[in-house]
Amino acid sequence: MKKSYVTTKQGDTGKTKLPDGHWVSKDSEIIECLGSLDSLRANLSYLRLLILQSDNPYKTSLSDMLLWLIHCCFITGTQISDPSGVLIPPNHPKLTQKHLIQLEQWQAQLEEQLQLPRKFIASASNPVSAYADIVTTVAREFERRLIALERIQSNKTNEVFIPFYNRLSDFLFIVARILDNNNFNPVDYTLIQ
Repeated sequence: MKKSYVTTKQGDTGKTKLPDGHWVSKDSEIIECLGSLDSLRANLSYLRLLILQSDNPYKTSLSDMLLWLIHCCFITGTQISDPSGVLIPPNHPKLTQKHLIQLEQWQAQLEEQLQLPRKFIASASNPVSAYADIVTTVAREFERRLIALERIQSNKTNEVFIPFYNRLSDFLFIVARILDNNNFNPVDYTLIQ
């Protein structure tokens, strides 16, 4: 039988090996963080496909932005899985301040297109914007996992990670509102009186 490149059976004991050779439990903070990042990447990928199938006028630029973010997830995963940085080749991309600035610029550009109400948004107005709201919560979950990992690794994570992923949830909220096509459903407390 041909050897599988996917199934190694090494994790059958509940442990997995990091690139530096250390074995850790599959529920360790680093693996929880990487799993949360993987979930974020997969959800960004699905959101991108939904956007491409939509009739939103910004679908091409939003798709390009999300593809860039998916690649940022891969860069982040590489850095998280090798906290000492000894196995990452010197020419391998790293998440830097320029990535954070790019994300902030895109958010500002998109936000200029909106007339947001001065109330909380209670609900998205269509399935694609609703899914963008879900991806926003996935990004926030990853940010929390990243903070937990930072706490135990004592400044071994990239200093841009937390600001970048904090901005990402804001960016995704704005993407959801762009996908609402200015059809917002703000909170209306009179509905529950």
